[in-house]
Amino acid sequence: MMLGKVLGFESELFYYGFKNTGKAWTSSDVILVFFVGNALTLIIAILFERLYKKQRKYSKGIKMLFLWIYLISVIWFLGNIIIGAFFNFGIGAAVRAYKIPFFLRLVFALISIYLLLFLGWKAQKHVRISANLYFPRLLRVDTQKFLFFQIVLPSLLGIIIIMLLKIPHLTMYHFVDIYLLLTIVFFLGGLFYKNKSHGSMVFKAYDSDKLRLNRRICRIAFFPLIIAIIILAIIRIGLMNGMAL
Repeated sequence: MMLGKVLGFESELFYYGFKNTGKAWTSSDVILVFFVGNALTLIIAILFERLYKKQRKYSKGIKMLFLWIYLISVIWFLGNIIIGAFFNFGIGAAVRAYKIPFFLRLVFALISIYLLLFLGWKAQKHVRISANLYFPRLLRVDTQKFLFFQIVLPSLLGIIIIMLLKIPHLTMYHFVDIYLLLTIVFFLGGLFYKNKSHGSMVFKAYDSDKLRLNRRICRIAFFPLIIAIIILAIIRIGLMNGMAL
């Protein structure tokens, strides 16, 4: 939106997306808005992965914000390349402005799928170490269950919330924006790849190793959930009629 404003477009933000209007699009405009804008998420991903790596050994809740910003940013950037190979959406609009043939777009998409699988596999250590916020140790047999509660369940709930938030404009982009969110499955595939091959992890911040991962202690924190619902309601109501930038 900010890039569009600089280029002379009238930008308007809604709870289900944004619109840039006011003049005809040129190839340069498309490249700047839809490639440079999305490329910013790659820079953010690199930055917050480093920040999380420095904080992950500590029992500080803020580090989970760093981890999620990294995960969302890298999945959003590579997911845009995957979806952009097939649809005129996001980075896909930029590569079409360059007139890149479908074969090359498909190659870029396959490379992005591989990178998401690889980064998911590499993130196993990142996510497993985050268990030190809750447990004195993470047993090997509990690894899959922890990955599910720590990453998979929040991801699914997040996608459902976003879909509900967009109603009745869920089909505005022909579900392409939803397909983009679903590219997280490649990252999750890498996250679960041979995860049981890792040994148990003991966290030095604790002096007891008796606590085990089970359903009883994997509970939802209702106070931040209520705050999140209030924020989503404010976004829905406040941006119902659009907000000009």
